[in-house]
Amino acid sequence: MNESGTAVAQPRATRLIERRVLRDEVRERLMEDILSGKLQPGERIVETRVAKELGVSQTPVREALRDLALLGFVATSAFRGATVRRVSPEDWAEIYPIRAALEGVAARAAATRISDGDVHRLRGLIEVMRSASQRGDKHATIEADIEFHAHIVELSGNRVLKQLWQSLRLATTTFLTVSVTHRPLQELAERHTVVLEALVSRDGAAAEAAMRSHISDLANLPFTESTSGGSPHPPARMSAGWPE
Repeated sequence: MNESGTAVAQPRATRLIERRVLRDEVRERLMEDILSGKLQPGERIVETRVAKELGVSQTPVREALRDLALLGFVATSAFRGATVRRVSPEDWAEIYPIRAALEGVAARAAATRISDGDVHRLRGLIEVMRSASQRGDKHATIEADIEFHAHIVELSGNRVLKQLWQSLRLATTTFLTVSVTHRPLQELAERHTVVLEALVSRDGAAAEAAMRSHISDLANLPFTESTSGGSPHPPARMSAGWPE
């Protein structure tokens, strides 16, 4: 609005930026609800309901759902619209070799970039896992586990790798939830020490091998349709964007 009180139209570029920001905010909110289990596998995501809850129009919601479909968090169909994707045994078999490769590359790169502060943080996360496992706290164990891996991915400094890893977060969270039902919590915590010690040695090849072994071992756990029905405990409270 100008000094005379006449409304002044916003430049088209400004409107596009505001629309993009809204879409990103809606996408992150929905992703957080999916990862926390607030939105369960197979549950419909109704555009009008989400728009009303968030106080936005349907356009950024529709665009956010398209983004989530590309990231593998949402499935769409002509009849049901958007639903939270179910992770199947086939997904388990296909995704884990990819995750092992991605995080292996991340660990190799991180080994050459890791600082004493990073080592301290990763050791602290293992201690959190140990303490949580002694209490039988599955939620806290999963939370620290995801943060441990996210920090290594962030340390890689590889933007493309981070983007690809991001697309696997729904499956990763589901698999961690499955793992705590098949392994003693204390064992899950201790398995991370081998990865950390390889990183501390600054040996990229050893770090990659340790991470690949760490993830491949988890892929051998039994997985059925009944185990993919959602997360009984919320996962790590991280930004729905890049790992923090």
